[in-house]
Amino acid sequence: MDEPHEHTLPAPVAEALERMYMRFAGNPFPRNVMVCPRCGPEWSTEGIASTSPRALSGRQLDALHVVSLDDTALRHFFPRLVELLLLEPAPPFDFVSGLHRLKGRLPKWDATDSSVLRQALDAVWFELLNTYPAPLGYLSDVRSALNFADWCDIPLGPMLDYWSSTYAPSATMHVADLISEIFMFDKPFEPPTKALILSWLSQPAVGDRLQDAFLATDSDQAASQLSTAHEIWAACIRA
Repeated sequence: MDEPHEHTLPAPVAEALERMYMRFAGNPFPRNVMVCPRCGPEWSTEGIASTSPRALSGRQLDALHVVSLDDTALRHFFPRLVELLLLEPAPPFDFVSGLHRLKGRLPKWDATDSSVLRQALDAVWFELLNTYPAPLGYLSDVRSALNFADWCDIPLGPMLDYWSSTYAPSATMHVADLISEIFMFDKPFEPPTKALILSWLSQPAVGDRLQDAFLATDSDQAASQLSTAHEIWAACIRA
């Protein structure tokens, strides 16, 4: 996590992220923040306070237990948190495992704060569905992107509706991946979210698009993924 700028984000995502930085720039470094001596013994609170939020690493945010901070403190770091999720495919485990604690907090924020976050996640979702594989770090797969949106209290229905209307081959490959992943992980989503996703996946149109993509692809690897996903869909989801 010490070299987070190894690749450039797609322009629409970078622009949306910049708007988030501009919106949250008025939140100063919080006074009540302390570096955990166990998680970040090499850093001091003063050192991190003197560092631009854009230069902080995931390990540093983890050492601050950033997701556990109060809302005022969290807003100072939040754009960087989102940026690191987009830049790093494997952020520190503790950093990622705490993201579910965002649930229920962001709706209490100012409407403009919520709006710039929604715009950023909309840009991520568009880029994700229209690119495969997507260059979006930890959010490069739809399971992670949907979970993060849910934890940020972004309604998933419109995201799934957009997915239904997006017929790019990349969008269908993401369908295939999600079908495999939903049975690969013990807890791919929170129960209400999993029920919503399974309901969406059970639509006949999902099976049709997998078949159509299988017939259209000239990639043996893609054909294998699509065929496997359709078998799982027919046996475990649609049945």
